[in-house]
Amino acid sequence: MPFARCAVMTRCSVLLALTLLAACSSGKKDEASPSPTPMPTPAASAAPAPGRIFTYTGLEGCKVLESNPDEAGYYLSECQGEGGYRLQVTESDLRQTVTVIAPGGAKTGLDLSAVTGGGFSHLGPKAEWRGALKDGVFVPDALILRHVVVTDPEGKRSVSYLVAVRLAPVPCPIARIEPGPQQNEQARAAADAGGTCLTGAA
Repeated sequence: MPFARCAVMTRCSVLLALTLLAACSSGKKDEASPSPTPMPTPAASAAPAPGRIFTYTGLEGCKVLESNPDEAGYYLSECQGEGGYRLQVTESDLRQTVTVIAPGGAKTGLDLSAVTGGGFSHLGPKAEWRGALKDGVFVPDALILRHVVVTDPEGKRSVSYLVAVRLAPVPCPIARIEPGPQQNEQARAAADAGGTCLTGAA
């Protein structure tokens, strides 16, 4: 009889302890987040706009317009783009940047060094043009460029940025996306959303 009574008391004690533990845990959860709000995931914030299309053009092997290796390794080349746009790639003092030539012939320098830090740099091998179809014709309104920048004097470390560029009314960089998960998706979302210039035109 004493053994049975002890067993019942033990079970009661365990049940009581579990009940108190659950109550305490519930109280802490309510106190920490009285009205929980889910944080947006990177995928949700980086979703491209509907109806957008894209294509690529190369930035290597383009027509060389000017070259002077003795002058800080200077050269200027011109690459075909999309929708009547062209891109001029300039290298000087081991830094590369881009000038956008609009269909009407107006030239606008993007000054990528001012956006990505000013170190020795080079462009990625291609440009991504983003836009929409109008009467069956692709009309780009944004551009994405990869700009790889050296971050130490020895040239052993570098950062590979993506720069989103709007094309109208005046071409200019509107976002710099640092390396990380979904870097491409974030750059495309920024390009599709448009925005104000990081440097230069308003």
